[in-house]
Amino acid sequence: MRYTYFRFACLFIVAVLLSSWPVAVAAPADDDLSPRTGGEITATDRQYWAYQPVSRPDLPSLTDTSWPRSPIDCFVLARLETRQLSPVAPADCRALLRRVTFDLTGLPPTPADIDAFVRDQSPDAVSRVLDRLLSSPRYGERWARYWLDVARYGEDIRPDNFMHAELPMAYRYRDWVIRALNEDLPYDRFVMMQVAGDRMPETGFDGHLAMGLLTLGPVYGSDGGNPESIALAVAETLDDKVDVIARGILGLTVACARCHDHKFDPIPTHDYYSLAGAMHNTSFDYAAPLVGEEVVAKYHEVWDKIAALEKRIEEVEKQETDLETLKQLKSERVDLLANAPNEYPTTHSAKDRSSDDMVVAVGGNPTKSGPTVPRRMLRIVAGDDPQPFTQGSGRRELATALSSRDNPLFSRVIVNRLWQHHFGRGIVSTPDNFGRLGARPTHPQLLDWLADQLVHDGWSIKSMHRRIMLSATYQLSSRNAEANARVDGNNHLLWRMNRRRLDVESWRDATLAVAGTLNGAMGGPSQPDLFSSRRRTIYGRISRNSSTATDKFLRLFDFPDANISNSQRTETTVPQQQLFVMNNPFVLAQANALARRLMEFTDDRQLRIRRAFAVAYGRVPSAEELQLAQRFLDSPGSVNGDGPTKWDQYVHILLASSEFMYLE
Repeated sequence: MRYTYFRFACLFIVAVLLSSWPVAVAAPADDDLSPRTGGEITATDRQYWAYQPVSRPDLPSLTDTSWPRSPIDCFVLARLETRQLSPVAPADCRALLRRVTFDLTGLPPTPADIDAFVRDQSPDAVSRVLDRLLSSPRYGERWARYWLDVARYGEDIRPDNFMHAELPMAYRYRDWVIRALNEDLPYDRFVMMQVAGDRMPETGFDGHLAMGLLTLGPVYGSDGGNPESIALAVAETLDDKVDVIARGILGLTVACARCHDHKFDPIPTHDYYSLAGAMHNTSFDYAAPLVGEEVVAKYHEVWDKIAALEKRIEEVEKQETDLETLKQLKSERVDLLANAPNEYPTTHSAKDRSSDDMVVAVGGNPTKSGPTVPRRMLRIVAGDDPQPFTQGSGRRELATALSSRDNPLFSRVIVNRLWQHHFGRGIVSTPDNFGRLGARPTHPQLLDWLADQLVHDGWSIKSMHRRIMLSATYQLSSRNAEANARVDGNNHLLWRMNRRRLDVESWRDATLAVAGTLNGAMGGPSQPDLFSSRRRTIYGRISRNSSTATDKFLRLFDFPDANISNSQRTETTVPQQQLFVMNNPFVLAQANALARRLMEFTDDRQLRIRRAFAVAYGRVPSAEELQLAQRFLDSPGSVNGDGPTKWDQYVHILLASSEFMYLE
C-alpha cells in the first residue's frame, strides 16, 4: 500500500535535492537541513521565509535606471548588479510575438499576426497584443492544462487491487476550468469552488462542476475483504485528497506527516489529520444534477410510474387470463414512454456525510487509533490555536482558510507557478515544495511583490500575466553572453530569457495549426484517439490505466502521471521522440497538408519557401536557407509517384526541426 512508501519518498527527495542544490540559491548557513526533533512548532519554525507574512517590499536602488520598465525589472536588475552582470538585448519582434502567442494560447502566430506586429511601431504594441490574446478563448484552453496537471485530472480510476471505474462526466470539470480561466475568475474564488463548491449555493451549478479537483482523483481498493485492508484503502484515497490540496495549493508536502511528524517541516501528524478530517466527512461519488429541482422531480415521477407499470404488467402476464387489462396497461406504457423525459445531465461532485473530527492513525495504520484531533487549518500557517471547523464537513471553512490573504503560501505559490510557465523555471524552482527541503527563492523580494500585487489586483490571473509579460525581463532575447554565462551559467539571475521546448500539447496543436487542419471546436466529451482527432490536445481523453497509442504518445513527450499532482513536468530528450517525428503517420499527414497549403498559396517557389518559414517559424529565411531549399527541391527524387513529393519531404524537414519545437 502507498502509505509505506512515504518514508522512502522523503529520504529520496532529500537525496535528490541535496545532490542538485543550485549554488545561486544555496540554503542559509544557519539552516543545515538536519531533521527536526519533536512535533511542536517553534518560533524558529515561524521565521522560515515561506511562513512569513507577505509584505510589499520597497523598490531597490539601482545604478542603471534606464533599463527597467516595471518594478519586476527593478528587482531583477538589483540582483544582476550585485554580480556585476547586465541583461542581454531585447528579443526581436518576430521571436517575441512567437513567444507571447505560444505562452498565452499554446498556438503559433499566423503570418498576418507577425506582419501586423512588425509594422506596428506604437509604444503600446505589445500591450495590445496581450489584450487580444488574453481575450481569446484559446487562452483558457492553454492555461487550463497547467491546472489540470496540478489537479491530476483523469477520466477513469486507476486499477488498484482490481478496482476500475470510468468517470464519464470528467470532461465537464475540464470545461469548467477552461471557462473559469477565460472569464478570469479570481484565483481565491477559483480555489474555494474546487474545495467546497457544493457547499457554496451562491455559485449554482458551477459549484458542482468545480469539484473535480477532489472527485476525479484515484480511488484505492482493498486487496481483501478484511476490515484492515478496507480501512487502509479508504486511508489511501483520503491521502490523495490531502496531498492535492497541500502540494497543489499550499506547496507543502503535508502527506509526509501521515505516519509521523514531518521530519523537516513544522507539520505535526495531528495537523495532517486536522486537514484529513474535512475530507473524511465527505462523500466524493455524488452525481450532482445540472438542472433545477423541479426537472429532477418530474423525471423521477414519470420514471417511477413507468417502473410501477412495468411491475404491474409483469404480474398480469403471469396470470395469463386478464388479456384486456394487459392490453390497456401496455397501451399506457407506450404513452408514458413516448412522453418520458430524457435523463438529466449530471457531474461528478461531492456532498457532506458527517461532521466528525478524525482520529489519528498511529504510524499511519488506520487500525491503531490515537487521539481525536479537531478539524482546522495547519498551525504553521494559521497560528498556534486556529479556529476549529464546525460547519458540516468543514470543507467550506477549509476553503476560506486556504484562500485567505493572510495565508502567506496561497499567493506565493500561484505567482511562482505563473512565473515558472513564462520563464521555464520558478523563482522557487520546487513549485510544489516551499518547505525546508525545497529550493530557496532566487528573488525573494520579487516573489513577495508579485504575491502582494496579485491580491491588490483582485486575484486576477490575467492581470498578473500582463505585468510579467510587459516587463523588460520577459522580453529579453535568449541569446547567450559569455561573460554572464561564466558567472551565472544556469541563468538563475535572469540576464536572458531561457530557451524552452514546447510541451506535447503545444507541439501537437501547433503542428495541426500550421497544417491548416486544426478543429477549433471547444468543450464536450473527450476524444479517445489523438491521432485521428483534429481537435486540440486538451480535449484528448486522459486515462490512468490504458496503454493506448494516445497514452504512449503523450508519455513519450513527458506528459505527467495523472495519478498524482504535478506542478512541474520533467523534460527528457530521447531518440524515440525524433523517430516519432520522422516516421509517425500523424506527422507525415500534417506535413502533406501543409505542403498542399503552400502549393495553393502561390506558384512561385521562392515565395512558397518564404511562406513555409513564416508559417512554421514566424520568420524570414536567410539567403543560405533559401539556397539549401532550392537545392533540395531540385535534387532527384528517390520515391515513386505514389510516395511523398519533394515538397512533402521539405515541409516534413521543417516540422521535424528543433526550431519548430523550441521557443527562443
